[in-house]
Amino acid sequence: MKKTILIGLIAASMLTGCNSDDSIRQAKEQSVQQFEAAGVTNMENDALFAAEAASANLLQIQLGQVALEKAVSPEVKQLAEKLANDHRQMQDDLETLASQTKLVLPDKLGTAHQKVYDEITGKDGIAFDLAYIRAMEDQHEDLVQRYEDMGENGVSMEVKQYASKQLPLLRLHLQKATDLENVVNDAS
Repeated sequence: MKKTILIGLIAASMLTGCNSDDSIRQAKEQSVQQFEAAGVTNMENDALFAAEAASANLLQIQLGQVALEKAVSPEVKQLAEKLANDHRQMQDDLETLASQTKLVLPDKLGTAHQKVYDEITGKDGIAFDLAYIRAMEDQHEDLVQRYEDMGENGVSMEVKQYASKQLPLLRLHLQKATDLENVVNDAS
């Protein structure tokens, strides 16, 4: 279990980079400071997860809004609308969790998520659609793994419950993105 958490922390630090201005890292550090001030220890991974989850939700919401405007394919627009709406609800649930547990959430994209956003929104037409679909598949593969890990290894019962509750929806998102990518690949 400690090995899994350590691997998660290492992977997360690689994903978020070493940028001290990163909103994910800042939120995590603020959460940990609050927990330590209250005498609660070992919350680093839970705090990091919550910050990452918030940034990932923001990415899905923001990219979904852009996709509704820029996407060429009606199927991509439909997927974008579904993902944005679902991640908006996930973000609402996460904000409720954060207010109950004193976790700090970022209010803007983390550095890695901002790069994904910039890369996709810099494209137009079918190139946008393809980049969006591939990013949704990649992002949701990562999210499913991270949420599975937190559902099993989170310290806080509230964080574990949140992660476990969201997993079926994230798996559905991954399946929808994979199916759409397969349709696009078969057509080309």
